[in-house]
Amino acid sequence: MKIKSKGLAALVISLSMFGAGCSSSGNQVAGTKTMDSKTTPSAGGQQTISWVSHPQYGMKSPDPKRLEYVKNAVSNFEKNHPNFKLDNSQLSSTNSNESMANLMQQVTQGRAPDISMIDSFMFPQFMKNLQPLDDYLAKAGIKADDFFPFVQKVVKGPDGKIYGLWFNTDTRVLFYRKDLIPQPPKTWDEVLTIGQQLKAKGMDPFIFPGGRGEGATITSILPFFWGQGGKLVDDQGNATFASGDNKQKMLNFLTFVNKLVQTGVTPQRVANYKIENDQNNEFPSGKIAMFLGGSWQGQVLHDLLGDQEFDKWAVAPIPQMSADQNATAAGGWVYGVFTKDPAKAQAAVDFLVDAFVGDKGMGQWCDIGGWLPTRKSLYGSPDWKGTKFNDDFKLQLDKYAQTRPSAPVYSKISEQMQIALSSVISGSKSPEDALKDAQDAVSKQ
Repeated sequence: MKIKSKGLAALVISLSMFGAGCSSSGNQVAGTKTMDSKTTPSAGGQQTISWVSHPQYGMKSPDPKRLEYVKNAVSNFEKNHPNFKLDNSQLSSTNSNESMANLMQQVTQGRAPDISMIDSFMFPQFMKNLQPLDDYLAKAGIKADDFFPFVQKVVKGPDGKIYGLWFNTDTRVLFYRKDLIPQPPKTWDEVLTIGQQLKAKGMDPFIFPGGRGEGATITSILPFFWGQGGKLVDDQGNATFASGDNKQKMLNFLTFVNKLVQTGVTPQRVANYKIENDQNNEFPSGKIAMFLGGSWQGQVLHDLLGDQEFDKWAVAPIPQMSADQNATAAGGWVYGVFTKDPAKAQAAVDFLVDAFVGDKGMGQWCDIGGWLPTRKSLYGSPDWKGTKFNDDFKLQLDKYAQTRPSAPVYSKISEQMQIALSSVISGSKSPEDALKDAQDAVSKQ
């Protein structure tokens, strides 16, 4: 990807300011059919495939189940591809934006790894340096249109070819107690009405991440803003979140949050919750009636509460300003192939399909990590167990999921809107002042 030095510097600076996490079984990796790379590398002797992964996803993962799975996947690959060896190194930081800035620097300096994980919302920044994968997917029997629409939108280039293997994802939903709420709220007004009724009964009706962390942006801000048709940036990557029609849409959201706090439907302590999992300690109390969370928290609920209490919970679309609106956010990681060596690229895709993208590989990997598959055919398949909410999650991913914009200014917008949200929750700023301050801070960058 040819990037002028000024543009690269801006990208690195903006990414380093911003930290994002996308989300918080069997352990024996399943084999898939091997392909042409099994027999002959580009040159004589064994070749090494340099493979960069997130620290949680590779050969040094601190999670025992993930580590065992990855080790088995590597062993299986090297047994079936004796002319290739995988050399796994870690992304430079668990802060995905810092690590993506460093990876971009490697790419522009001609030091790209053969394959690397790329945070999904930053993937378009790398596309011009990656190899098209359509032929490899066809050999593996995987159809591009099996991936959810939001996945295809990100990994397809202007030429219509597939440049990335998005292998896990998540989504955001309303979790609610169906024993307390027979019909989940569809609108903000319904949230307020139901919430005040439950507050009178001693419940904490509605919580969500409201602090200064990316979880607040992707779970608590964007679905409400997107549901109104809001756009954070224009086609040129310029900030538009607080100008034109978008200003009123963002103000509508902050005003709703202010009402939640003023009525007691949402406790002010949510301003301390930076990510979705910060809410987890609330659940065993039995006082939470509704919360906005990530799909992986379905398993968290089950583990914390046990079968009987977990059975009281259901999920629904995130309530919107009006009942005819719907939006949610999706995250996850994508593998990209940088190497131009066709045999090495084929071998690398063999590994990725076997371990993460094929039916059994994707199913097992997602079960181990609590993620959702990015391929529609896995839902209802024996290769993926998931949770009782699988069909609900699939509907959201198939119809309503959106991803964060890859524009460098997004990091500053997210940071400033987190400050705006937490300020409204704490009562230190009005919705109008909070949004104006966010707009002013972003425009100064």
